[in-house]
Amino acid sequence: MKATKLVSLAIPILLLIGCAVENKESTPKTEQLSKSTMKTVISEKQYPYYICEQLVEFQYMKDLFIVNSMKAMEDKEKEKDILKTANKMDKILDNMEYIKVPDKYKDIHKDIQVGVTDARKATKLIKDTSKEDKPNMQEAVLKSTPHLSGVDGENWKSALYELSKENKDAYGKALDKLMKEHAE
Repeated sequence: MKATKLVSLAIPILLLIGCAVENKESTPKTEQLSKSTMKTVISEKQYPYYICEQLVEFQYMKDLFIVNSMKAMEDKEKEKDILKTANKMDKILDNMEYIKVPDKYKDIHKDIQVGVTDARKATKLIKDTSKEDKPNMQEAVLKSTPHLSGVDGENWKSALYELSKENKDAYGKALDKLMKEHAE
């Protein structure tokens, strides 16, 4: 009787164990999803306003970057603010880079892209310096400054000029919006 109970218990357990064992020779299935960045869709009407808002915001962050770097000269603890500002600048650059540009503005956006690429050199210098724990963030700030011409740079200046031909009040509205946001 004990043997039959033991066998009747052992068989289901062995079956369960056998079902749980996998064939280790088979290769696991993996799905690779493309890591494509989502592009913001901008209409032809929205494009001048959107780009002007991004350019004005970048200009503001660039000025804040300079102020923070001046403060960091006196207080090394303020170097964290430089990195925060560089990260915000990168987000703005992403907003300009990852958009679906209307066909009408493809040529203008090429100038924007050249400016974005140049500005990324500056933010990369700052981020690399902070990762490497170099003692002299000020050196990185000085090296990055030529790449932060922003709206005063040749590429973005020509793009703004072309956009102002299309829509005269886009830059002014972007400035007004920024003033209201930062005044509150």
